[in-house]
Amino acid sequence: MESNKENVWFFIKDSQQQGPVCLFELKKLIEQRILTGDTFVWNKSMDCWQMVKSLEIFSESIFKSTRIHLLPDKFKTKVEYEEATYPNGRPYVRYLARFFDLSIFSIVFIISISILFPTFIAETSNLFIFIISLILWIIVEPAIIAIFGNTFGRVFLNTKIKSVNGENLNFKTAFKRSFFVNVLGMGLGIPILNFICFFLSYRDLKVRGMSTWDHKIGTVILYGKVSISRLCIAGSLPIGMLAAGFYI
Repeated sequence: MESNKENVWFFIKDSQQQGPVCLFELKKLIEQRILTGDTFVWNKSMDCWQMVKSLEIFSESIFKSTRIHLLPDKFKTKVEYEEATYPNGRPYVRYLARFFDLSIFSIVFIISISILFPTFIAETSNLFIFIISLILWIIVEPAIIAIFGNTFGRVFLNTKIKSVNGENLNFKTAFKRSFFVNVLGMGLGIPILNFICFFLSYRDLKVRGMSTWDHKIGTVILYGKVSISRLCIAGSLPIGMLAAGFYI
């Protein structure tokens, strides 16, 4: 069993010491190619800073594959670990968490507007309401992340968002990420444009294991094991809202 001292790591990035992060998070940074084998790391059990590739705890396979083949102590078997750390960005989990969050917010937004301005809802198209919700979510999401450290959709799907140094995002960083996600990743919900944006972001996740904005802003998505039932629940809400929008 790894001691707490050995599980607290620091690393050098952009000529600055960053951390602390746990061993699992450090491996995810390497898996997503934010850190390399030449990155200097250190923890309290080490006499000096050393390159990642020089440490036995990191096998060479970590740089040849998008999946890490070392078992953190929290996982009892290799199968359990691999189920909890799927490679290549797990785009479907990210998309489900995003749409689950957005669907919940849209419901709250529509109910609030219906009470305050009932004629607005009656006279406005569903597409326009969705675009307004998406724009407002660019501000609401980073506020939630800055206060609580995560959104409900990510928590429900056992997904975390962190900075590269392992810290929770502040409002400024979360706002920048939310802006790029909703503009470049979702095309602000504008038909045809949003499908193009989805395709490009999906390609980045499958090829690079991370999105362009995560790479530029310095944020990392950590995935945990999630059941099929939760995936179905998370997917049913946005699908239900979409069906209701067409029906209405």
